[in-house]
Amino acid sequence: MGNMNQIKIETRLIKKIVKFPEICTNCKTKIPNGEIYHLEEGVKEHLHSLISRRFCSKCYAKYGEKKLIGYTR
Repeated sequence: MGNMNQIKIETRLIKKIVKFPEICTNCKTKIPNGEIYHLEEGVKEHLHSLISRRFCSKCYAKYGEKKLIGYTR
């Protein structure tokens, strides 16, 4: 198998309210309608919603943005 090139996109988390049930990417728990969650989005480039990660408020509070999205500044 050949090497697949991966594009690195700088991302951040934005606070949203669930309109349709979501699953936390980190802990795999269901985030019910009306709850706050954190959605990954690209800083300078578009990050498609199908590949963006979603995190529940508990994981966000416990780990913080930098640890969840895996970049350091």
